[in-house]
Amino acid sequence: MHDPFALRADELLWVKYQPYLHSRGYQLRPRYRPGWVGSWKANNGLAILHEDSRSSPHANVIDARRIEDGIKVTLKRVPTTTKELPIARYLSSEALLSDPRNRTVRILDVIPLPDDDEWAMLVMPYLRQFDDPHFQFRVECVEFFRQSLQGLEFMHEHNVAHRDACHGNIMMDSSRLIPGGFQFAFQSAHDGPPIKRIVYTSRLAVAPVDYFFVDFGLSSHFASFEERHLVTGMAGQNKTVPELSRKVPYDPFKVDIYHLGGVFEELVENYHGLGVFQPLVTAMMRRNPTQRPDASSALAQFETIVSKLGSRVLKSRVLLYEKSLYARTRRKIRTGLEHSEGDDTVIGRLPQVLSQIILRRKNTKSVIGGTCKASATTSGVSGSKSGLDLHVEIIQRP
Repeated sequence: MHDPFALRADELLWVKYQPYLHSRGYQLRPRYRPGWVGSWKANNGLAILHEDSRSSPHANVIDARRIEDGIKVTLKRVPTTTKELPIARYLSSEALLSDPRNRTVRILDVIPLPDDDEWAMLVMPYLRQFDDPHFQFRVECVEFFRQSLQGLEFMHEHNVAHRDACHGNIMMDSSRLIPGGFQFAFQSAHDGPPIKRIVYTSRLAVAPVDYFFVDFGLSSHFASFEERHLVTGMAGQNKTVPELSRKVPYDPFKVDIYHLGGVFEELVENYHGLGVFQPLVTAMMRRNPTQRPDASSALAQFETIVSKLGSRVLKSRVLLYEKSLYARTRRKIRTGLEHSEGDDTVIGRLPQVLSQIILRRKNTKSVIGGTCKASATTSGVSGSKSGLDLHVEIIQRP
């Protein structure tokens, strides 16, 4: 009988290396220790309520605890034949770590495998996806934008093109944001039994939250600015980059700009209150890569936008667009319009009436500081399905 909570084939690798990793000072979760038996089986408990029932979401990445101090870390198995290991170590060198703009994940340790020279383990801080939990204040988004642009500028100054600077490769240190910690395989719950849903504070309360670029598996490092050259390849999370090609060479640094612009675009589209950054997004995502700004210019454009925002605006709340009242109203109207197409009854035309009210309100300056009143009445005209007359009145408050 299939056991859905049994070890997967790719997890057996971690079981194999658990004793060796322990000897190197890192303890894996009980699930990956030799002879493991599910903790829920002792009392016929519900498996999903036990942390060790959950498999790792990534075959080559896992969490562990550093034995000497109990600090939680992340282990990543990487090939020694690619550029990921040397680039990651270069960006974590002492000379580069002293630069506050260095927003690349720090490499704490490199563990060679005893029986396989083609693979090694990178030990990194335990990080979390940058936008989980969601942003609550505009200044929190501003800080994320700034650190990301500074990090990209830093990498480019040191002739490193990330080549996958996308949503999944930007993380944050959530240790102060979620002081109770979180499970690696079930990130909406705190560490350890019993499973408890995470409790977190706002980024503003523990500012600044630190953000980091991770995963240099696709990255390119050039010896100097003069030795930079064009590259080819289609790999990466964002496939909408116009110039990506397996045959036609392109500038990887301009791809980074587009990729990060795509991350910003997601935030601008998903959060109500970030529209002021749309010009930056547009510039970073221009189809012609030669027309995109470099990292320093993008950062300068960003700072110009922020300089025009007052402290009250910066500390105002932002809402996930899907949760804002405005968004919910617009969404209901759009749904109503789709369902009422061709329906000329009174009820059928209501979404169109509301749509006209919103449009009138948006385009009429006098409504600012005032109210919008509308009424819909039946005219009783013979032969009309609806007989609906629309009256919209903009009333200026004194």
